Amino acid sequence: MITRFHFRHARRALLAGLFCASITGCDDPKREQQLQWREEEVEAKVAGVAKREREIAAERQRIEQDKAAVAAREATVAQLKAQLAEEIEKTKKVRHEIEIKNLRGPIPQITAGRCIVIDAESDDVLFEKNPDLRGAIASTTKIMTGLLIVEAGDLDKIVTVELADTQCAPVRIGLKVGETYTRRHLLSAMMVKSSNDIAQALARDNAGSVAAFAAKMDARAKALGLENTHFVNPHGLPSLSDDDPYSTARDLAVIAKAADKLPDIRKIVKLQSFKFMRPDGKSIDLANTNRVLRSASYCDGMKTGYTEAAGYCLVATGERNGRRRIVVILNDTSEGVWKDAQSLLDWALKA
Repeated sequence: MITRFHFRHARRALLAGLFCASITGCDDPKREQQLQWREEEVEAKVAGVAKREREIAAERQRIEQDKAAVAAREATVAQLKAQLAEEIEKTKKVRHEIEIKNLRGPIPQITAGRCIVIDAESDDVLFEKNPDLRGAIASTTKIMTGLLIVEAGDLDKIVTVELADTQCAPVRIGLKVGETYTRRHLLSAMMVKSSNDIAQALARDNAGSVAAFAAKMDARAKALGLENTHFVNPHGLPSLSDDDPYSTARDLAVIAKAADKLPDIRKIVKLQSFKFMRPDGKSIDLANTNRVLRSASYCDGMKTGYTEAAGYCLVATGERNGRRRIVVILNDTSEGVWKDAQSLLDWALKA
């Protein structure tokens, strides 16, 4: 395309040529008329080119405006599509929730002071009651103890009982100084019958002392992202000082989920009974303290607990039709804890 710049220079060159011709030519009126006509013709062409350039520029501007308008319309359409897709997903979610609600039926009435029910796969909270209220959790503390023992590995290593292990308040299985057991054997007895002297023996074996093990428990809780949990011992009994342990139903569900992923723990907590063999060959038949294991076929764990501050507690796990659920019951009554755990577990496993 010939630009305005090129035509300007062409015009100047032509006029210069005409000027040179005029000063070197004769005073011929006809020639002067021809020169003037050529000059006017050049001016007209230059003006025509300039006009065409303006028209092209205007056309380009219109094209750019049209492009911007099309882009704006496309953006609007994309936004509307996104909004429509979002509305469709919301509708599907609401419809799914209604279907689930119809399948499960009404939420069971419970007496527990603190409670939560979660989907072990998705972490969805299916029901909750005061889930973030801090308080004692009694022997459900041993879920964290078991988690650390299994994560440390070497479960077939021999543990020799020391005096410090035996100096623990009830419930005790009656460990004696100098007795030897595998970690696995002690862990099984602890998770089935909730023996506090075993919890101390495992803690001391793992970390050197109860205090050091409690520090490990707190560190593991932090690693799980928990901010409302504090441990002072491996068994959950009240502290002898003002530094009492605490947790919440929500935090305990997270701990239970971490433990539930470990095959060694899953295998132990589903046992309805366990034969505790002493080094002298004598044995003690231990019945699992979790009654729901015997009353509901879909229940396969996990741990009971009781103190005056925590009330009756139970973390119950179960699976049915590929669905896995974790129920945490805290601050319940002696009879309500079994009813609440089983009814909530059954309700949650229906859909």
